[in-house]
Amino acid sequence: MNADSAPVPRFDVAVVVVARRPGALAAALRSVTAQSYSGRVQIVVGVDGPGVERAAIERAVADAPATMSLTVVDPGYSTSRSQGGVHAPTEGGSLRAALTLLADARHVAYLSERVRYAPEHLDSLKRAIGDRAWAHAQRWFVDAGSGRVLCRDEWDSVGPGRGIYAQSEGGYAAPDTLLVDKLACLAAIPAWAQADAGGRGEDRRFFRAVRGLPYAATGEPSVYQPVRLDRLHPFLIAQFRLHGVRVESYVTLAPEVLGEVERAEEAIRAQARSARDTLSVQGVDFAVRGAARGDPPR
Repeated sequence: MNADSAPVPRFDVAVVVVARRPGALAAALRSVTAQSYSGRVQIVVGVDGPGVERAAIERAVADAPATMSLTVVDPGYSTSRSQGGVHAPTEGGSLRAALTLLADARHVAYLSERVRYAPEHLDSLKRAIGDRAWAHAQRWFVDAGSGRVLCRDEWDSVGPGRGIYAQSEGGYAAPDTLLVDKLACLAAIPAWAQADAGGRGEDRRFFRAVRGLPYAATGEPSVYQPVRLDRLHPFLIAQFRLHGVRVESYVTLAPEVLGEVERAEEAIRAQARSARDTLSVQGVDFAVRGAARGDPPR
């Protein structure tokens, strides 16, 4: 069979969702059915354990447009080691990898239960990816309690070579921001079923596996990521404060925590000043003096 006669997938894009918690999924699925994208969409929901009702999933997409279809995969048990399965990731075990392969679409997006898409999310990713291996969008941080938008994520999930993980991990793009060509990224798919001893880190493993492949970025935030400020490390709280968030409106910081946050803020500012005074060329850092800082040449 030649390439021209190869079967065409029935859907233009699939959205893979792993369901683990009762009552947590409906709003996420509604953000998929409200997409402005006009292509054919397969919503692939994997049920990880006994706590999720299939009827609730079906009700959530009952009003989906005719261009969307629901596929529910419920093995009747969890594949996660934390619930008696054999695979390390706490968030779904091997389901995300399996559903990626099962999806009847070449382009696959991902959505977590507590995350929401903006209406233009799939459309902007599809327009961006072209013939590349993957694409990513930016995201908004929202307060998990009130749902209020806090700020744009400009330091965490910002793509290859950027953000606070640029040096340690080559950057990062969160699963909910991704659209992947699963044939181009085929070798990376098993990374979704791998994690550390605590059952975490599969998302970063997958990113490391694809970051060197051709990619595109929409450049716009179209994902709403909830955060609990009271559970964050002082360094991350400092990032929110430095990006204009009045953290004290959402959480009361103990004096010792506030001190750590303020020290983290100063460290971040110092790092930014150092970056402005440094020119990196082919992996070698050079100190920039004089005219580069606006000082008169000597």
